[in-house]
Amino acid sequence: MVVRGGMIGAMGAPRGTTERPATRAAGDWLRRHLRLLGGGEGRVPGVDVARGIAILGMFTAHVGVTSDDLGTLPGWLSIAHGRSSILFALVAGISVGIVSGGPRPVGGPALVAVRTRLLVRAALLLALVALLDLLGTRVALILGFYAAYFVLALPFLRWRPPRLAALATVIAVVGPAAAHWGPEVLARAGLRLPRDGSGAVTDFVLTGHYPAVVWMAYVLAGMAIGRCDLTSHRLRRGLVLGGLTATALAGLLSVRLADAAGGADAIRRQVVATSSDLAPDPHAWDAPWPTGAFLLLAGPHDDTTFEAVGSGGFAVAVVGLCLYAGRVGRWVLAPLAATGAMALTVYSLQIVAIWHWDLIGSETNGPLAVMVLVTLAATTAWRFLLGRGPLERLVSRVADGAARLRESPSR
Repeated sequence: MVVRGGMIGAMGAPRGTTERPATRAAGDWLRRHLRLLGGGEGRVPGVDVARGIAILGMFTAHVGVTSDDLGTLPGWLSIAHGRSSILFALVAGISVGIVSGGPRPVGGPALVAVRTRLLVRAALLLALVALLDLLGTRVALILGFYAAYFVLALPFLRWRPPRLAALATVIAVVGPAAAHWGPEVLARAGLRLPRDGSGAVTDFVLTGHYPAVVWMAYVLAGMAIGRCDLTSHRLRRGLVLGGLTATALAGLLSVRLADAAGGADAIRRQVVATSSDLAPDPHAWDAPWPTGAFLLLAGPHDDTTFEAVGSGGFAVAVVGLCLYAGRVGRWVLAPLAATGAMALTVYSLQIVAIWHWDLIGSETNGPLAVMVLVTLAATTAWRFLLGRGPLERLVSRVADGAARLRESPSR
C-alpha cells in the first residue's frame, strides 16, 4: 500500500478497513470546523478573547447585582462598571489598526477600501442601534457612538504608534475638561442641548454618555496597539505592566486628591447643584460653575483624566494578558473568543433579552449567570458549526460589496 498526502494510493485499502473513508471524512469535518472555531487566518485570538470579556462585562454592568464590598462576589462584579465599555472601545481601536494594515499601514486603493468599509460599517451600526433604541430599554447604547468613533478614526489610519499614542494622551488630558464644562457653556450661552436626533453629532462628540472628546483616547490607544506586532513578548509584557501601573497610580492619586478637595460625595453634590442640566432654566454666566474638583474623580463614566488613565490602563492590561493566550489557551478560551468574534450579534441579542424579560433591576445574579452561560455555549456552537456570526456576516458582506463597487470605476 502506498500512502501519499494522507490519501491511500492506487493499490487500494487492505482488507478489514472498509470504514476508513468514513472515518477520514469525519476527521476532515472535525478539522474544518475546528478551524472555524479557531477563527481561521487573520484572526488574533487574544483580541477576540478581550472583546468577549468586554461583552460579558457589559452584561454585568447592565443586569448584574453589584456592590462596593470587594469582599463579596457583587463587589468584584462592580469592576465591570465603566471598564467593560472602555475595554470594548479599546479593542475597537485595535481592530481598526489591524484591518488597516497592522504594523504596515495600507495606502493607495487599499486605504480607500478600508475607509469605505469603515464608513459602511458606521452606517449599518447607526441603523442597528436605531432599531435597538425602539425597544426602550434603560441601557445606554454604545453602538451609535461606536459608529461615530469609526468615522473620527478615518484621518488617522496611516499614523504610526507614537503619534497615535501621543494624540490619545492629549485627548485624555484635554477632553475631560471639554466634556465637563462644554455642555454647561452651551446651556449658559442659551443654546439648546441635544434632545432628539437632530443633535446627534453634538451628542456623540460632547454631551452624550460616551462623548468622543474623551472616548477617542481609548480608540486611538487601541489603534496604536493594533499597529504593533501583537506576537511580541515585549509588547505583551509592556501592556500588562504599564496598564496595571497606570491603574494603580491613577486610583491612588484620585482618592487622595479628591479627599483633599472635600471628598467624592461632596464634589458630586456641588456639580449637581451648579449644573444647568437639572435646573428649570440655564444658570447665568456669573452663577457658580460646576467645580473643577470633579476632574479629580475616577469613577465609572466620570470621563475624567484619572478615569481615562486608570480604567484605560486596566483595559490595556487585560488586552496584554489576553494576547498571552497561546496554542493551549486558544482552545481553553475558545468560548470567550467566540463571544468576542460575534460581539455585534451578542450585544444586540442582549438588548433584546433585557427588553423581553425586563432584566434590569433583578435582585439576584441568576439572570446574569444564565445570560453568560447561554451566550458562551451558543456562540461556541455557532462558531464551530457556521463560523462568523449572523450580523457580522451581514455587515461584512455589505461593507465588502461597497468597497468593491468603490474600486470598480478605476479598473
